Amino acid sequence: MDKRQFIKQLGLGTAAIVGSPLLFHSCQPKDTISDFKLWIWTGGGNKTEADWDKELEGLKNLGFYGVLVGGGKPVLEKAIPAAKKHGLQIHAWLWTMNRPGDPTAQQHPEWYAVSREGNSSFDVRPYVDYYQWLCPTKPEVQEFVFNGMMEVCEIEGLDGIQLDYVRYCDVILPRGLWEKYDLVQDHEMPEFDFCYCEDCRNKFKAEQGYDPLDLDDPSTDSQWRQFRYDSITHLVNKIAEGVHQRKRQISASVFATPSLARKMVRQDWDKWNLDFVFPMVYYKFYAEDIGFMKRATEEGLNDLNGSKPLYTAFYLADKNDKEVAEAVKLVKDTKANGMAFYDYGLLNESFQKTITEALKQ
Repeated sequence: MDKRQFIKQLGLGTAAIVGSPLLFHSCQPKDTISDFKLWIWTGGGNKTEADWDKELEGLKNLGFYGVLVGGGKPVLEKAIPAAKKHGLQIHAWLWTMNRPGDPTAQQHPEWYAVSREGNSSFDVRPYVDYYQWLCPTKPEVQEFVFNGMMEVCEIEGLDGIQLDYVRYCDVILPRGLWEKYDLVQDHEMPEFDFCYCEDCRNKFKAEQGYDPLDLDDPSTDSQWRQFRYDSITHLVNKIAEGVHQRKRQISASVFATPSLARKMVRQDWDKWNLDFVFPMVYYKFYAEDIGFMKRATEEGLNDLNGSKPLYTAFYLADKNDKEVAEAVKLVKDTKANGMAFYDYGLLNESFQKTITEALKQ
């Protein structure tokens, strides 16, 4: 796996996913674990309505509860009838703040986040070429993102939306990725520290009385950190209000735990007005053992304190059947509401059987 794929998959990139046809087992999990719900990310612009019918019928037979579908309106309109037919929840999988090549955003270079070095991610892209981050503080960006999400909510038959890349650029990568990028990120590096645009700095100065760039080390300032947490939280909660007004649900894929999310990407996700949340507990990225599946899940549950359901997300790549079975067992041993798997293209026949059997135990 190359460097681009590592960070793309960490952020759950929404490039079209086209998995080969899978052989689904007909057995379903026992009723005793029916409250432990399964989700999966999927997509694919080339799939026909017949393809979606076959795929979603198979997922339903495996005991899945819902699908998070990327690819935009044309893909959703093909997938929704099949989801309704087979009794699956279907939510649109949407990139939020990272908008590489977005035709509307590209007309507004001033919308993009600026690093502490003074470089806009419109021109200088951190880590990988598809990292082009918008600034969540700008009213124009908030309106643009909000309106786009509301358009998706109007698609007939859709149950909800799932926010991805709903954060700042990674100021600190998970430990397991440092070597891939030849970095030692034991501190916040200026080229990965966002956003220092004039709008952010002026708004912060009006609130706190000083410019973060006047500090010797802005990364140590708790008020400046909180300002950025709040910028994302404000946007998420604004979107959530609009989604709920349209009688849809809203969720988000987030970094593994609230504490790690705040440290690495300015996500204060336990404060968001979501209907449920998908923490991406990709333990190998964090250079952790598989027990991190349980530890991270329990931290998230503790911080949420019952405010919303939590579905622990598991990355199927670079895993074997034993690891998949152990991950399911560990999450089931917590009070999590279920799991989500990334992604359908990796759900081979062996993993199907492993997941089904693990749920029965």
